[in-house]
Amino acid sequence: MQKSYRLLIKSLHLWCIMKTTSHNYWLTFLLIVFFNGNAIAQLSFRERLPLEIAKETNDTIKINLIVRYVMLCGSLSENKKWYDEIKRLSIKNNYRPGLVYQRFYEGMRLSDSGRYDEAIAKVKSCINGLDSLGVIQPMDYPLYSIRFIYGLDGKRLELFRFYTEKIAYYKKHGPIENMAACYSGLGRYYLSIEDYDRAIGYFLRSLDVFKSFDTLGALNERGIIGSTYMNWGNLKKAEESLRIYLNEIMRMNELSNSNAYDELGDLYFAKKDYKQALHYYFEGKKYYIASYFRASNLVSIAKVHLRLGAYDSALIYLEKADKIKQKEKSNIYFINNYTDIDFSWYEYYAATGNNKRALQNLLTGFKEVQKLKNVGLILSYSKELHYYLIKKGDSLQALRYLILYHNTLDSLDQINTQARIASFEIEQQAQEKENKIEQLQVQKTAQRNYYLIGGAFLLLIVIGTISRLRYIRKKDKELLTTEFKKQLAQAETKALRAQMNPHFIFNCLNSINSFVMDQKHELASEYLIKFSKLIRLILDNSRSETISIEKELETLKLYVLLESARFDNKFKCIYQIAGDVNPNSVMIPPMLLQPFVENAIWHGLMQKEGEGTITVEIKKQDEEFLNISITDDGIGREKAAEIKSKSATHKSHGLKVTSQRIEMMNKLNSTGAHVNIIDLKDDQGHATGTRVELIIPI
Repeated sequence: MQKSYRLLIKSLHLWCIMKTTSHNYWLTFLLIVFFNGNAIAQLSFRERLPLEIAKETNDTIKINLIVRYVMLCGSLSENKKWYDEIKRLSIKNNYRPGLVYQRFYEGMRLSDSGRYDEAIAKVKSCINGLDSLGVIQPMDYPLYSIRFIYGLDGKRLELFRFYTEKIAYYKKHGPIENMAACYSGLGRYYLSIEDYDRAIGYFLRSLDVFKSFDTLGALNERGIIGSTYMNWGNLKKAEESLRIYLNEIMRMNELSNSNAYDELGDLYFAKKDYKQALHYYFEGKKYYIASYFRASNLVSIAKVHLRLGAYDSALIYLEKADKIKQKEKSNIYFINNYTDIDFSWYEYYAATGNNKRALQNLLTGFKEVQKLKNVGLILSYSKELHYYLIKKGDSLQALRYLILYHNTLDSLDQINTQARIASFEIEQQAQEKENKIEQLQVQKTAQRNYYLIGGAFLLLIVIGTISRLRYIRKKDKELLTTEFKKQLAQAETKALRAQMNPHFIFNCLNSINSFVMDQKHELASEYLIKFSKLIRLILDNSRSETISIEKELETLKLYVLLESARFDNKFKCIYQIAGDVNPNSVMIPPMLLQPFVENAIWHGLMQKEGEGTITVEIKKQDEEFLNISITDDGIGREKAAEIKSKSATHKSHGLKVTSQRIEMMNKLNSTGAHVNIIDLKDDQGHATGTRVELIIPI
């Protein structure tokens, strides 16, 4: 009885799609499904649809059942017969939504042939046609699926703009349920630029809306939320979400159409709990029908066996997955997954000592991801090629892949930064449009009230004027805040560039080259590891508004080690942290200290005879402010300025850039942060060094 009740509820969901169907039609449909539900209740929703289609006698209900089926289950080749049936029945019954769906099919055909711009235009036409008819679109319908075509065409920002504009449309005109697909699309966009916080926020919004009309859509979003938490590194939240997802999948009997077990397997794999990971992968293996899920599952099982050292077992599963790859190689949706097979083959051959086959598979996978322009996989493969070639003693080739890795990472960071800025601007433009619409509505209301209530004319003018002035003042304040934020972002970008000084980078690479040419492979490898870790830390820290003192000092220590190694340990750096300062919990803006230490090295210590010392001291000035001092025992600012005027061999903009950032932060948040520079002298007035004090709020 409980299963029959769930089937009835699902039928109600289907009714939401059919707003143009008459009361008698959908009531008849519900009764038919209800009284026949017990015979097919044990089947999944996707398995029940073909049976319901075959039994349905009402053409309008049948059209919507077929539409639901082709959206959820059908392949492009299989869908032709279904769309022909939709077209025939729609013409027969003059059913306009059914005719509009033909545009989506045409769009998918265009996409399959690589004509993405035409495909997007065709699917947009379908969505607009459905919107004009007020049709609700659940998961996998045109509004949800258009993001795949945008993704294939590499048009992330256009997709962001499309969904942003659609949200504004549905807020005003409805159906409000269609905002679920839009929120999900925006979540995927932020996931693509690694903005996990905002991505999860949009997925949660999508989940809430899907709950009201599409159980499968809500289920899908639940799984995406769990995966996003896992990518973010929050394994506790990922496990909570994925367990809820698995329980819902089991309750709805949709295991064959989900990779819930594999997601949990991946979670425990990330935790290095290989026993549990293997348990979930084998559980999933019992249910998966789709080739993609089966192949992915087999590769995952092979990976666990590789970690456990069971190489014979790993070989068996890799061979099975490879057979599926060869069979389904024409399907574009399988490609990204199968590059993972190449990487697993590499791990297998590397572990079993077949270095030639290992390198061959690693290079094959690398070429494949380059063709696909999959930046994430390019990073993984180039990094692995670097480490593998270093181990084999081929330092020059390893250096090539390391440079490619960092160039790709820099390019990705630049693209993501530009995407964040552009999406912010699009959101601002959308907000401005909404404000204008609201303003026009207010004006129309005021005019209507003017004719209806003539006696309140003067009062309305006064109220309208005051509201207008407050609105203008508010907009001016928002514009000023936006300008400060823009200037602060520019200052932070300059700070990042200052830390990633080309002079420093090229010197480090020259040092590495020298080690390589002198056959000092271990030194080259050690230097490369420190250098790459420093660059990675700088880029990671630059993505956050604040970081812990511990992370900032970790970056600073790596920089000092590299500089000290290049100059035969001419100087040392001492770090002193007061007992009442917790370096893990006290947060400061990133990229704050290194420019001052660089300044101390180049302008204070390099010109000094003998060894120099830099002291970094962190303490509380009071309950509200932190005092960070950087003291060197160099030649002093006056002597440094004299030498610099004669021959400037190193340019550092650290003081200027950091001062600009602190000034912008003060204007934006009134923090009271400032910088003090103190010239140190002995009793005879001779320079003994320089101290820089940063006073920043805790």
